[in-house]
Amino acid sequence: MKTPTVLALPWPAQGHVNPLMTFSQKLADHGCNIIFVNTEFIHEKVVMSSINGSSSIKLMSIPDGLEPEDDRRNIGELCTSMLRTMPSMLEKLIEDLRLNDGVTISCIVYDGTMGWALEVAKKMGINGALFWPASAALFAMQYNIPKLIDDGIIDSQGAPTAERRFQLSPSIREMDTGLIWWTNFPKIETQRKMFKYLLSFTKTQYSTDWYFCNTTNELEHAALSCFPKLLPIGPLLKSNNNEDSTTSFLEEDLSCMSWLDNHSTASVLYVAFGSTTHFNEKQFVELALGLDLTNKPFLLVMRQDFKYEFKAGSRGDENGLISHEEIKAKVDQLLGDENIKSRSLELEKKLKSNNEKGGASRENLRKFVAWLKKEEQTMS
Repeated sequence: MKTPTVLALPWPAQGHVNPLMTFSQKLADHGCNIIFVNTEFIHEKVVMSSINGSSSIKLMSIPDGLEPEDDRRNIGELCTSMLRTMPSMLEKLIEDLRLNDGVTISCIVYDGTMGWALEVAKKMGINGALFWPASAALFAMQYNIPKLIDDGIIDSQGAPTAERRFQLSPSIREMDTGLIWWTNFPKIETQRKMFKYLLSFTKTQYSTDWYFCNTTNELEHAALSCFPKLLPIGPLLKSNNNEDSTTSFLEEDLSCMSWLDNHSTASVLYVAFGSTTHFNEKQFVELALGLDLTNKPFLLVMRQDFKYEFKAGSRGDENGLISHEEIKAKVDQLLGDENIKSRSLELEKKLKSNNEKGGASRENLRKFVAWLKKEEQTMS
């Protein structure tokens, strides 16, 4: 039986690469060949950090169109450049694999924010599968961009026409316009460029047979019920992956380990905001003060290139600033509820059961692999 070869294409950011890498490893464990394609910039970080310790996944790269010295945190410019450069580069890579290595791609598993890849797949007669690394609710928002425009919730440039609450579906709870994710970039120009990028493939990227989401029915039954084709395959966590891989593009900082060892189990607050969030100075001060007021040990993880730029969209004063008093109150409320820990542990057990024998996520993975192998046999 011929082995299917899957090309995986993530959005160039750590929070997108990690879950797709884990999903790819699962496919490899079920007998698929995997070619994992990053941008050249991210590829270098992945190789240096050994984010993939598996020989069953071949790492490759294509350019994003930006120069080495360009700032890839400028998401607007990155979107414009990727859309201009990467479709033709991906097509060339696939063709080179066929001509030079005798490798024929069976399916492209593409991140939902790289929807242009499905157009490349269709052009080359390759199957496609959409992979969404975030929540099903966020998928619903992006999927419904045309509806949001038609209903007057957002304008043609993606900006909310007014501050209001809206509902994507009767089964999904109302959302505030402040939760529209592409409007949360600090600069209006970036918001518009990101929306233009998304809009460029909104009408085409959903014409595929397979949709996967890093979630579970227990977490998002309502959102998943709106999209029967959107299959949960979560939680995609390092703990579910037997490979010796890291979860960071940067070298792990172990300097805090001796400090942690001096504290009892589950006594330290871990605070982190990912690799793309920016804080202004006032926000950082309020956060630090709020954590200090809890009188609990905490580990605050910040990026090495920490900058003061991002404005919070959550509830706060007239400038959107959340006070240290409110931060302390929220942490105290969370830690003071004796039921939260027990409920969290119970939910954790339920979520992980999805990846065990008979679990929904494991079954969805099995169906996809069976389809890949059947398609490969049909084509051979």
